[in-house]
Amino acid sequence: MLTGEVTHQLDDRARVAVPKAWRQLFDHGGFLTRGWYGCLFLLTHHEWMKLAERLDEWPLTSIKADKVRSFFSGGVEVWLDKQGRVVLPATLRQYAGIEKDVVVRAVMKRVEIWSKERWEAYQAEHFAPDRIMADLSEFENGIAGQQTAEE
Repeated sequence: MLTGEVTHQLDDRARVAVPKAWRQLFDHGGFLTRGWYGCLFLLTHHEWMKLAERLDEWPLTSIKADKVRSFFSGGVEVWLDKQGRVVLPATLRQYAGIEKDVVVRAVMKRVEIWSKERWEAYQAEHFAPDRIMADLSEFENGIAGQQTAEE
């Protein structure tokens, strides 16, 4: 499981460093694609393939599957260089509004790459203490409800 958050800057070749503790997960490469809320997702090769296999089970005529396929169509295979950096292609940088300062954060099975400005705006809106408490309460009640239903 991936956890943590760091702030970096793109270098002059549009590369960003992946924290050292996470790099071994990308020994077999990874995939970079458009994420939710205007960030980029960096997934290990293994996680990407698991998602692709699940998507392949959906019928070609499924509208929902077609929306998910767009997630894959924006993806690009990437490899970390010897210094643990990954190149962010221009189209993905544009999508995410990344120019220089970035936040690289680990969220369980994926790495998110945000423009620092966009991340700060997202955080201000979604991570206000009262909102976190409300969401945690809902999450805990949902788990308790599931356990009761299962017993």
